[in-house]
Amino acid sequence: MKYLNKIIELVNPVTTRPYKGGVELRGLNLDTAKDEIQSVIQANGWPVEIFDVDVRLKSVSIREK
Repeated sequence: MKYLNKIIELVNPVTTRPYKGGVELRGLNLDTAKDEIQSVIQANGWPVEIFDVDVRLKSVSIREK
């Protein structure tokens, strides 16, 4: 959970909620947020994955592997 919290602090979403075993981050700029999250995950080797992106809600969902 500490990795998810670090990502939440990084992207500063409008709101978060539990979603399918992970966390949904809402109110994001999808053009930059997905790339930003993915680059942090890869750079640090964190066991976190982006498993859903919803354009209508401007949300990205992440969970630990």
